[in-house]
Parts: sequence; structure tokens; C-alpha cells
Amino acid sequence: MVIYSSVTPGQVSFLLGLVPVIVAWIYAEILEYKKTSVSPKARHSDIPLEVVVKEPVKDDDRAVLLEEGKLQAASPKARILSSSSSIVRFLLMEESFLLENRLTLRAISEFGAFLVYYYVCDRTDFFNSSEKVVIGTCRMTH
Repeated sequence: MVIYSSVTPGQVSFLLGLVPVIVAWIYAEILEYKKTSVSPKARHSDIPLEVVVKEPVKDDDRAVLLEEGKLQAASPKARILSSSSSIVRFLLMEESFLLENRLTLRAISEFGAFLVYYYVCDRTDFFNSSEKVVIGTCRMTH
């Protein structure tokens, strides 16, 4: 594979941004596989489904969820803190964060793979170029 010029800072930054996302996606897929491959006996609880469905959500439960950070408040300041904490959670490879955003990581990884493929096809000699061959012509008469 021949590259016509040296590696640019844009190419380096693209790869430095893409590699952690691909690693995080693969790790999230492994975590999802481990989570779903738990034996059926361990997944069943002793509480019947009818009891779980009929039990209403209480305000105390909502307050506990808000305090623990499970539910997000709608204020703009909370959104800013939430976005910065998302970056930290991604960099720390937090398992719950990766499982929640597994499909997003997959989409980013696929898009990055397409961009790498297009770059290889367009800017390198890895794939030989070919000439267009016209087999026949068709003329329309009135």
C-alpha cells in the first residue's frame, strides 16, 4: 500500500478518536454477551410478575432515584454536568455506561470503518484502478 504523502495531523487525530471508540464498543459487546449468557435459573426472581406490574411507583422511590443519579433533572446546568460526566464515564470505561450506549458505539465504529475504507480506496494504491469498458451502444431513433 503506497501513501502519496506523510501522515497528517488530521489523520492521526481521526485514528486517536476512532480507536478508543472501537475498543469501547467491543468491550460493551463482551459485557452484553456476559450479561445475556447468565443461566436461566439465575435470571428468575421469586416475585411473581403480577405483583411487580400492579405495584405503583411511589414518590419516595422517585426521590431515591433522583438522589442516586438514576433519573436526570431537566435543568440546563444538570445537562452540562451530565454531558461532562458522560465523557468521564466513557474514558473510565464504566460498564453501565458502555452497556447503555452500546448501539451508539456500534454506529460510530461502523461509520469510522466506512471512512477508513473510503480513504484507503481513494488515497492509496491498495486497490488497483481500472478502466471503464463500454460493451455496446444503443441509439434511439424517432
